[in-house]
Amino acid sequence: MLLREWGHDVRVLSAPPRHGDDCGVGVPDYPLPHLRIPLVAPLIASQGYAFARSDRRQVDRALAWADLVHLEEPFMLQAVVARRARARGVPALATYHIHPENLTASVYLDRCAVLNRFILEVWKRFIFNRCGALQCPSGSVWHRLVPLGLAVPLFVLSNGVPLDGVIDEGGDERGGRPVVRLLSVGRFSREKDQATILRALRYSSHARSIELTLAGRGPTERRLRKLSDRLVRDGVIEHPVCFAFMGPAEMAQASRGADLYVHAARIEVEGLGALEALRHGVVPVLARGPLTATSQFALSEESVFEAGNPRSLARVIDAWIDRGDEARRVEAVRYRGVEAQYDIRICVRELERVYGWLVGGGEFPGARPDR
Repeated sequence: MLLREWGHDVRVLSAPPRHGDDCGVGVPDYPLPHLRIPLVAPLIASQGYAFARSDRRQVDRALAWADLVHLEEPFMLQAVVARRARARGVPALATYHIHPENLTASVYLDRCAVLNRFILEVWKRFIFNRCGALQCPSGSVWHRLVPLGLAVPLFVLSNGVPLDGVIDEGGDERGGRPVVRLLSVGRFSREKDQATILRALRYSSHARSIELTLAGRGPTERRLRKLSDRLVRDGVIEHPVCFAFMGPAEMAQASRGADLYVHAARIEVEGLGALEALRHGVVPVLARGPLTATSQFALSEESVFEAGNPRSLARVIDAWIDRGDEARRVEAVRYRGVEAQYDIRICVRELERVYGWLVGGGEFPGARPDR
């Protein structure tokens, strides 16, 4: 949308949106038929994915018009477009939006290193190496891709978050109550790992004073509800876990009222969703692991735990509870405005520079991670 606002002519090649969800870009200029994969179609839909089937005529129409192609996903359509674009001499840029494990986790194969490496090699050969550059949304992605020996330059650039809206600096709704409110926001799925949060309560010395809210929806919700019910039956927690799906206003209110924000995802390319909570000033507890980038938002080691380790998570939660309301309030203030460096306007300006290099040449403007 910003590219259009800034005078660029942007057109979309994709399948039409379903259920009215156009992701803010409108209906595609070059519509493609939906691709339904037998047997796994329900699983794909439950994860929020939808695939488009390539149509050579539409692809060629789009490429005949375009000066540049930006590939947003690493699937069959993008492989076809990358090949056709290269044959026609149209420069292309790809963004690394998902890990192979984001896909294989749904079928319990995310720990199969051979399979996930094979998927990466397929993406490398048929998509990434056919482009002029590859965008890494986080430093952890850059460090994962460098050993692959890609034939194209990599650069680190966040996908960015909009900074619309005013944060109410005086809207703190915490303190002065006998319970500690924990908030976690994200799609209910294996890779988001809300189950580790529930397991951590069994190791927390403050479990009976904790009110946990899991905000989201997704295919693992039934399993998560069973785990939470068992915690109540076993007397581990006194307050039942609250399951909710929140809009932006509700999430802002919940964030301002939370004592701790917990993000346990063990597979996360960037984790910008966490910023939606942190921008309201709340102490985060973030997973750190080889496939998750969310810990990049932590301002201290006291807010980081080992991904997938409920004991590690429980220790960090208990430590922040033991520090008391005032310590958490002081720390929370540090997170107000933390999203400023991920301002989407700045990110799009940097993206424009890479676009200019792809079309006109010169010195490559892409950045590498600081560490």
